Amino acid sequence: MLPFIDLGILQLPLYSLLFMIGFAIALLLARKIGGSYGINKDDIIFAAIYGAIGLLIGAKVVFFITKVPKVITHFEEFKKFIKNDTMGALNYLFGGMVFYGGLIGFCLGVLRYCVHFKVKLFDLADLYTPFLPFAHAFGRIGCFCAGCCYGIEYHGPLAIHFPYNELTPELSEVPRFPVQLLEALLNFICSGILLYIMNKNAKKEPKDRKLKQGQLLGIYVAYYLVARTFLEMLRGDAVRGKVGFLSTSQIISILLIPVAIFLILAKKKQIIFVGLPLTEEHKDSHENMVQDALKPDK
Repeated sequence: MLPFIDLGILQLPLYSLLFMIGFAIALLLARKIGGSYGINKDDIIFAAIYGAIGLLIGAKVVFFITKVPKVITHFEEFKKFIKNDTMGALNYLFGGMVFYGGLIGFCLGVLRYCVHFKVKLFDLADLYTPFLPFAHAFGRIGCFCAGCCYGIEYHGPLAIHFPYNELTPELSEVPRFPVQLLEALLNFICSGILLYIMNKNAKKEPKDRKLKQGQLLGIYVAYYLVARTFLEMLRGDAVRGKVGFLSTSQIISILLIPVAIFLILAKKKQIIFVGLPLTEEHKDSHENMVQDALKPDK
């Protein structure tokens, strides 16, 4: 386990570093591929920046929401905690990230960009989709290095015995199932499958394409809902919160089932938020906005 890289003057969290590496590689690949699909390369970059901001906010907000029930239950103790260790209390409330919150935040960030700059949402969504699990896989490898999102007690093949960690002292008590690495593997497989589907569909003439806009995203969401529901059974960090016998992530998975079904079954003309088609006036306006954004400050 290697949660930090010690640079002397500071400690660099390996989770953040690995996720940023995965995100950067995914973005570069999307930009390279996007040109062949007729998508403006600047839109690919700038929409992803909007998405990254939404990802960070969404992941933190949902993490905070998972902490609220415990704070309410132990409110008096938490008030003392804030008074005695304000930074520690803030770290407790916002120190982690929840993937589903990040995914929803990323989608909302990209949507905001598309609405503002009159870009077709699902052109970008279909392009980004294969790279979402790719970047996520790097994040899960970071989780493994940090010792978070750990698995249940496990004594079989490939069991991992983590060293002692002050932040999660229970982690080293027993051997653990390497659920983070399993999820990373499933994400890499998912990314490969989605890329194959996307490229196979793109080679056909538009009238012959069976895959409609948004369906690739629906396939990914459906795949991950199923995978995450079963992966939760292998997770040992119950501190993330539960409602009855369901974890927070399993509840979100259930709530997202209608979204996956809608995206998979909807035909192109039935999708509501496809973005607005660019008229010549919009195209000129959009190009000017992009060029202005790229100009150095005087």
